[in-house]
Amino acid sequence: MSIRLVVLGSGSAGNATCIEGGGARVLLDAGFSCRELQARLRAVGVEPQRLDALVITHEHADHIRGAALFSQTHKVPLYCTAATFRAAGLARAGIHGHGVFAHVAVEPGMAFEIGGLRLRPFSVPHDAADTVGYAVECDGGRFGYATDLGHDAMPVREALRNCDLLMLESNHDVEMLRRGPYPQVVKERVLGRHGHLDNETAAALLCDVATDRTRRIILAHLSRTNNRPELALKAARREFERRGRKAPVLHPAAQAAPSGWFDA
Repeated sequence: MSIRLVVLGSGSAGNATCIEGGGARVLLDAGFSCRELQARLRAVGVEPQRLDALVITHEHADHIRGAALFSQTHKVPLYCTAATFRAAGLARAGIHGHGVFAHVAVEPGMAFEIGGLRLRPFSVPHDAADTVGYAVECDGGRFGYATDLGHDAMPVREALRNCDLLMLESNHDVEMLRRGPYPQVVKERVLGRHGHLDNETAAALLCDVATDRTRRIILAHLSRTNNRPELALKAARREFERRGRKAPVLHPAAQAAPSGWFDA
């Protein structure tokens, strides 16, 4: 077992994933309150103070809500790009009420290591200052993570190719979104090239990047208003079948409670 992870929650109300490998443990995004993050970590057997790092993809609240207080409370350094750090106001304690314990700046395309985990951020097309996804490697295992992206740009495809475990956004069903209650300006944002991936686009991207070594796929950031788990799963399975391929094991990530542990 080289990498294992648990999705603490995924969706517009909060995102966080705990990753372990090579003697290290990191929290990828911290979109719940500090108290909720602590509770969800403990629910899966992880003590918050045992984390080695917080790794943040971008500054939207559902990915960074509890980051500052968690970092300060448990003396955990926060890794994100300089632009995300500025946009989130984390350098100014008054914005969120707490400064971070320490900030380590990262850059898209530049890999870094936390213990035995090697993380490489890559640029993701989303309407934030400097959104990134992550490819994580340890002892031959490879995990790819990308949520909050409006289209399947080439850096995303290259980073997600040939992973043992993939976690990709499958945010909305296009017809549900178009007929749903969101204001038109929000619908246009979600559907735009810097918004969120729909089920069909996510399914096509998964088929393009998954290989024989890809054993599991986690469908993430499902909209509670404009999607249903069965629709996201159906779209992915249908695309693999259309291409004459056997789909990897598929799991829809939940918002309300942590998943089980996955191995990569």
